[in-house]
Amino acid sequence: MSLQCAYIGLGAMGNAMAGHIANKLASLHYPPLLAYNRTQSRAEDLKKTHPIQVASSLEQLASSSDLIFCCLLNDSAVTQTLDTLLPHLKSGTILIEQSTISPTLAQTYAKKALEKGVIYLACPVMGPPIKAASGDLTVLLAGGNSEVRAKVIPLLIPVIGKKLIELGEEDVGESLRLKLCGNYFITSVVEMVAEGMTLGEASGVGQDKVKELLDAVFPNTLLGVYAGRMLNNTYKDQIAFPITTAQKDLKHIMQLAKDSGASLPITDIFFQNTEKVLKDHGNYDLTSVVGNLREKAGLDFDLKKKD
Repeated sequence: MSLQCAYIGLGAMGNAMAGHIANKLASLHYPPLLAYNRTQSRAEDLKKTHPIQVASSLEQLASSSDLIFCCLLNDSAVTQTLDTLLPHLKSGTILIEQSTISPTLAQTYAKKALEKGVIYLACPVMGPPIKAASGDLTVLLAGGNSEVRAKVIPLLIPVIGKKLIELGEEDVGESLRLKLCGNYFITSVVEMVAEGMTLGEASGVGQDKVKELLDAVFPNTLLGVYAGRMLNNTYKDQIAFPITTAQKDLKHIMQLAKDSGASLPITDIFFQNTEKVLKDHGNYDLTSVVGNLREKAGLDFDLKKKD
């Protein structure tokens, strides 16, 4: 029996993932993906390029779907959406939450879903929008037994990503905790590269030579990617990871560290740098923290003013 699948949230990540899933469903001769976005025009735009149907409301989507993916911006959006969705879901519906939210919030909604006879899986992903577009995300999955996962995984791998990390069935918070560990590395690498690029420029070596060194010693890694954004000052007009979104994740990371008794000094410093850039300059890409470090070293934010 074919499942009616749905997707909620068509932002930069959700739009790409929904498109890939829609194509997969079509190849399986399943019913078209039912898509919903608060701004309906995004769903209408996706329909122009992919085999989907546009849902007119969350209530309609909930009552007619067997398997629902959800990818939203933050805890508040997830809370509002799931509170609307849950009363209308059919017993046995599988809900795959892909948003990066608090592990505690995921556990709360897993419990609420269970009370409704709904199965909740926490399935965040690692990777930027460009990886979502190419179907090359890393997928983290917690919750659901083997029978449930057998229905879900073929719509994930190799559809939206090529690598799946499976976590426990009972604690859906596991995949979110792992995702926060992943984002800890992302933000820490940005801080490290920003400090190194600033050190090279301030000491007279030149940030271009630091970038050349990174590419030689650490080829084809994020170090070179982030250094390139800083070298070319693309953080203002090519925003892959906005500061406000990074701060949302940083707060979850810091709370997880507090709850776990862990110390994360790099995260504390990075958060302070993002606060300064956001206040004084704007909601740029997270690599813009290099500008704050440059100013601390007596340099111009964009290195445009030379002595």
